[in-house]
Amino acid sequence: MKILLLEDDPSTSDFLADTLATHRYAVDAIADGATGLDLASCWPYDLLIVDWMLPTLDGLEVCRRLRAQGSRTPILMLTSRAASADIVAGLDAGADDYLAKSCDAAQLLARVRALLRRSSAAAPILSWGELRLDPALTQVTYRHQPIACRPKEYELLELFLRHPQRMLTRSAIIDHLWPMADTPVEGSVTNLIKDLRQRLKAAGLVASPIETVYGLGYRLKTVPQDEPEASPAHEARPPTPRLDKVMQQATQRFRATLEQRLEVLDRAMEALESGSFSLEQRQLAITEAHRLAGGLGLFGYTQASAVAETIELLLRSAPHHQLRPQLTNRLELLKRSLLLAAGDETVSPSYESPGAMP
Repeated sequence: MKILLLEDDPSTSDFLADTLATHRYAVDAIADGATGLDLASCWPYDLLIVDWMLPTLDGLEVCRRLRAQGSRTPILMLTSRAASADIVAGLDAGADDYLAKSCDAAQLLARVRALLRRSSAAAPILSWGELRLDPALTQVTYRHQPIACRPKEYELLELFLRHPQRMLTRSAIIDHLWPMADTPVEGSVTNLIKDLRQRLKAAGLVASPIETVYGLGYRLKTVPQDEPEASPAHEARPPTPRLDKVMQQATQRFRATLEQRLEVLDRAMEALESGSFSLEQRQLAITEAHRLAGGLGLFGYTQASAVAETIELLLRSAPHHQLRPQLTNRLELLKRSLLLAAGDETVSPSYESPGAMP
């Protein structure tokens, strides 16, 4: 399944893309709203994950324009803005689901699976006879025995099982399974089909579930009458250790950027104090506060994320003459919250302040 991710914060985008790739999704990560809209209008994505605040075109407008074009691609809005009015605005703009960045990765993946099920009318467990594919576990089994598929073999099988009546050309398969940066030649699809058939035959399937329609493409065969139907699905097990590793690595990368992110807000504070705070600096600080709120929420710093969100709101709405004292207090509170949450390994000791908090 192919997902278009619209997220302009590099740390958040990398983490989300890695998390989705770990669960066998092909991801195109784009940092610009207008570019994302163009891609979503032209390419057959299975799902869009959209941040609210994006350069050139915000997430709400992306949703509105896609729905105005008649697009029915599922959209999950993932943002740090979690107030009731924001959720209503996102859903009314055309999003199918709305999720705060403070959610954990398991919840995000569950929402993705639910939206994909809804759009394809597929069951939680995809099956062809006794061949089963469990998206929650990224696992393929035949007669309850696991089949060790390579990532692209798994993705190809899932594509056929989700679209059992659809004829898939080689180019359509490429569009669904590979990110734009890794697009292969069409001969790679032929080899992938062959590899998957051999993999399934070695697992005990006498008849291949994939039919070649010469000159047109491939499709899923009807289940033979002598092939038993799959038994009821078992309860999904907890996420695999791979997701934990992705989370640890992404958290470390995010922590390494925190000092630089806070320096953007510190420079805005210095400009306020010197009387040189420009409109451009204000917009830069708003953008960084928004990204910081989302990233902190995504990586588990709930209190610090809430403070960063108040900083964003201050920068957006506070009159210039009232901004300095309020921003000073919020910045101090943000740094203190980070130090309490994660210790000096996250934020340099130079950010400690001996003063009392408001």
